[in-house]
Amino acid sequence: MKKPFFRALVVGLIFVFVFYAFQIIQGMYLTMNYVPNIVETYESVDYLQHNVTFGYISSPMWRTIEILGLMLLGIIVFYTGKVLRRKV
Repeated sequence: MKKPFFRALVVGLIFVFVFYAFQIIQGMYLTMNYVPNIVETYESVDYLQHNVTFGYISSPMWRTIEILGLMLLGIIVFYTGKVLRRKV
């Protein structure tokens, strides 16, 4: 019982690692390819000053839920693959 659970946990950790690696690579790509547009700068500042009420707040609770959800997804994928391999 312990060995499959730890393997499923490793698959979940791989899901978390791949997700955050993708987020970092995407952020680096968007940062490197960003070209400021001086014509539309005022519209962006106007939008931020008048249309965004509180902004985006990242809570540690949501980060924890995100990691636990990815871990659960990895465990589900592992056990689903294991069950499907038994039937074949």
